[in-house]
Amino acid sequence: MADDSMRELGRAFLVTLLVLVIQLAGWHYSNSLALLGDSAHVFSDLIAFGASLSAIWLAMRSPTARRTFGFHRVEVFAALFNGILLALMAVVIAYEAFQRYGTGYSVSGVPMLFTSLIGLAGNLYVAYHLQHEENLNTRSAFMHAAGDALSSVGVLLGAIIIIFTGQYIVDVAVSVLISGIILFSAYTVLRGSLSILLESAPYGAETHRIEESVLKVSGVRGVHDIHVWRSCSEFVFAMMHVEADNIQLIDARVISMQIEEKLHHEFGITHSTIQFEPYGCSCESQKSCKMLEHRKSRKHQH
Repeated sequence: MADDSMRELGRAFLVTLLVLVIQLAGWHYSNSLALLGDSAHVFSDLIAFGASLSAIWLAMRSPTARRTFGFHRVEVFAALFNGILLALMAVVIAYEAFQRYGTGYSVSGVPMLFTSLIGLAGNLYVAYHLQHEENLNTRSAFMHAAGDALSSVGVLLGAIIIIFTGQYIVDVAVSVLISGIILFSAYTVLRGSLSILLESAPYGAETHRIEESVLKVSGVRGVHDIHVWRSCSEFVFAMMHVEADNIQLIDARVISMQIEEKLHHEFGITHSTIQFEPYGCSCESQKSCKMLEHRKSRKHQH
């Protein structure tokens, strides 16, 4: 899986580098701000792909005695960096567009047209090969490429209008549109990475739904202290306290396996830690298992 992601990202990096060189040459000959904005977006793609490749390479390293989860979480920080970079690019492009508004600058439509066609072809190629990847970094790379493809379409339409009408104000309008597309991509990437960094449960894996599902397992009398979080895009963890009658260890293991199967099948949880407690004499009944309450009680004691 990781090897496939690295292969696709490596191919995307090379194609994007070629597109960037061509678009910079096109901007030089056309003087198009929209094309410069698209080039800036492509440049951010290039950095994003490089960061994503580095993150996946680090994630492939084996866990250590101190870093028992390995380096998978690096991908989240790389995605966060990608999102921040996109947001900054959007602001810079919008600022330059408003700076040029009303200045009467000229744009050469023909090189703008051909350059945008090449950029669109390259971005569609990259987006097509990344669209089915589930890794957070690869998904963020796909968002970069898809957003850049939309930007190229805007530049292409702007070039056609400029060629036939000579209305250079279209270049400014397309630049603002590109800025909005980039900003939306930034929001999508930042939302996903911040959700993981805040250890939020994945959508659809809310604690009340998990409780309802676990209670349906034969032998389970109660469930509480449920926590669900992601360490990266591929690993979802859960821990909980399960109450059962006085049963043997082998029976507890059977119940545990049934719970783990349900959690994996219904909620995509990849690793579960289940603590069994006797029904009627659990830490829930003693009000001693809630982490936040422990923290509050320690503060009061001090």
